[in-house]
Amino acid sequence: MFLRSQPISFWTFTNPSTVHYCIFIHRYLILVCLVCLILAPWTAATAAQEPEKIRIAVKEFPPLVLPEMKGLCIDMARVICKRHNLIPEFVKYDNVPDFLAAVKNKECQLGFAGITITAEREEVVDFSQPFFDSGLIIAIHAGLPDRFTHFTTAIFRVIGVSLIIFLLGLSLVAHLIWWLEKDDHNPKAFSTRYSKGIIDAYWWAVVTMTTVGYGDKCPRRIGGRLVAAAWMIIGIMWFAAFTATLSSTLTIDRMQPGAINSLGDLKEHKVAVISGTTTEDYLRFYSMEIVLAGSLSEMLTMLKSDQVDAVIYDAPPLLYTAKNDPEIHVVGKMFAEQRYGVVFPEKGQEHLKEIFNREIITMRQNGEYKKMYDKWL
Repeated sequence: MFLRSQPISFWTFTNPSTVHYCIFIHRYLILVCLVCLILAPWTAATAAQEPEKIRIAVKEFPPLVLPEMKGLCIDMARVICKRHNLIPEFVKYDNVPDFLAAVKNKECQLGFAGITITAEREEVVDFSQPFFDSGLIIAIHAGLPDRFTHFTTAIFRVIGVSLIIFLLGLSLVAHLIWWLEKDDHNPKAFSTRYSKGIIDAYWWAVVTMTTVGYGDKCPRRIGGRLVAAAWMIIGIMWFAAFTATLSSTLTIDRMQPGAINSLGDLKEHKVAVISGTTTEDYLRFYSMEIVLAGSLSEMLTMLKSDQVDAVIYDAPPLLYTAKNDPEIHVVGKMFAEQRYGVVFPEKGQEHLKEIFNREIITMRQNGEYKKMYDKWL
């Protein structure tokens, strides 16, 4: 009832054809394993080196983002992408709401421009480490004719007042020294004849005040010497005061032309700001007439055509514009401190956030950021 198993013959393992077949299979498997081991790192490296394309939202914001895709933000983005095998594709937007919406809706992986970090924006997007410290500043229109008028008026105002004071003092001292020192018997004294003596007295007063003192005429009496001493001291003080007043007046005129010099001077003035920005929100608390614009170029056009009295915007673009346009003057000090950050979607792109955060900190520490900053500002 039971089946008897057949014994395995030793011949099965010692058959030459079977042995050769097994050796061939073993060698083939070893060869395949070696090839896989050799090609695996190369294949992995090739896959790792495949560059990743990323879309970066940008908005014109001189000198951080210029129309020809240059600027501080563009330089930083390209350097960071190159280090991490990324290919940047810059997508330009015309205003801040569209810029933020593109990042929020993940049309772009990130946004890189002069975008202020605020609590309201943090609710819909994420920000990187701050890469730029800024604030608001005021710009006014001062055309070339106006500048020349202000300059010449300032000079004549200082010189005119000083000249009147000088002539009054000179006449007083000349008459006083002539009256005290007139003497026809002393050749170094003044003639008793008024028409001749007063001319010499004026001459003496001028050379004494300038501390030249030719010595052709000199006081001999105590009263005359007291007048001469007082006049020399007054002369030194007058020249010092004249020089200081002229210098300070011209400096102030160049730095702060016009009636608008600070935020407090903007009452009852028309001020242009860009719609939908933090600047608009900030200025709602001040009593001034706000005119909304869509872009910096539109604001500057309104300013030059005298449709508005001043423009308030972020400091970098206005400083850059004033540097290249003699009709635009920046006045006052920077106010309303702001910080700019790289914009990311609220969820996702974690690896890009880590890359940009780390690179921003590194570039600030090693001085690379300072070189880029000095290049554009």
